[in-house]
Amino acid sequence: MKKLLLILLFSNIGFTQNIVVEIRLANQNIGAPAFNFTTNNTTESNDIGLNQILQTHNVFQYIHKEGHLYPPFNGRHVEIWCNNCNYSQLVSDLLAYSSVIEKARVTNYESPFKDNLLAQISTANIGVPTGVNNGIITTNDSGLNQIFQTYNVYYYEQNAPFSTNNNLLRYYKVVCDCDNVLLKNALDNYSAIISQTEYPFPVYLLKTTEFEKNKISISPNPFSSDFDIQTEETILNYSLVDISGKLLIATTSKNELDTIASQLNSGIYFLNLELKNGKIGNFKLIKK
Repeated sequence: MKKLLLILLFSNIGFTQNIVVEIRLANQNIGAPAFNFTTNNTTESNDIGLNQILQTHNVFQYIHKEGHLYPPFNGRHVEIWCNNCNYSQLVSDLLAYSSVIEKARVTNYESPFKDNLLAQISTANIGVPTGVNNGIITTNDSGLNQIFQTYNVYYYEQNAPFSTNNNLLRYYKVVCDCDNVLLKNALDNYSAIISQTEYPFPVYLLKTTEFEKNKISISPNPFSSDFDIQTEETILNYSLVDISGKLLIATTSKNELDTIASQLNSGIYFLNLELKNGKIGNFKLIKK
C-alpha cells in the first residue's frame, strides 16, 4: 500500500503543468464523481446529462478538488481532465448545463481557487470583522472596508479561531466575488493592516480509502512554520513524508509534528492522517 501511495503522489506531481477544467456544481449531490479517486481514475459523475458531456469531450479523469475557504462551497468543486479536447467548447457545454454546473473555467492542475485568499492582519485587534453591509463584510478599519467594498468581499472569518498560536490566530479566510489576484495586490499594498496574504492550495484525495474531504482542511498551505488542521474527527496518528518517500515522523502528537514541520526546508511534503473513525487521508503540504 505504501508503494501504491507513493506512485499516486509522484504521478500527481508529474501532471502539475497539465491543463484542466475546474467546475463548481450547483448542488454537491448532483454531478459529483461517481466514486472516489483511485488508480482506475474516476471518469464519470452521478448525473446522466453531465456524463454525456464528459463522454463527448473524452474526459478521462473527474475528481473532487477541495480546500475552498467558503464552507458552502465544500464538496462542490470538481476538476476535469480530457484527451485532445477543445477546452473552450467543453467549458461552453458545461455552462449551458446550468441546472448542474454553476461555474466552469480552464486552469492548471493544482491551481488555487480564483476567489479566495488567506490574509494575516498585523495586530490581533485591527481589521477584525464587525458585521455585514449589503452583503459586503465590514471591519473596524475603514481602509480595509474600502478594499472589501471594491472587491465584493462577502466572507471574512478567522481561519483557526481555536488555535493557541498567535500567528495562526491572525489569519483570516477572505472570499470575494472578484479576481483574487487583484484583491491580493490591494491587500498586500495595505501593509499598515495586512502583514501578508497567501493563495491557499487545493487538496486532492490521493488514497483509495473513502474519505469525507469536506470534514478536514489544512491551512495556511503553503506554510512558513505552523499550520492548522481543522476537522470534526479525532486524529489518531500523523505521519509526514518528503518528496523522496522518506518518512520524517510518525506520531500521535500534533506538537511533535509542528516541531518537525518548523525545521523543514522549503519544498513539497505529504501528510498522512489516520482518523479515529478508521478513515485515512493524504494531503500535500508546501513549506515556503
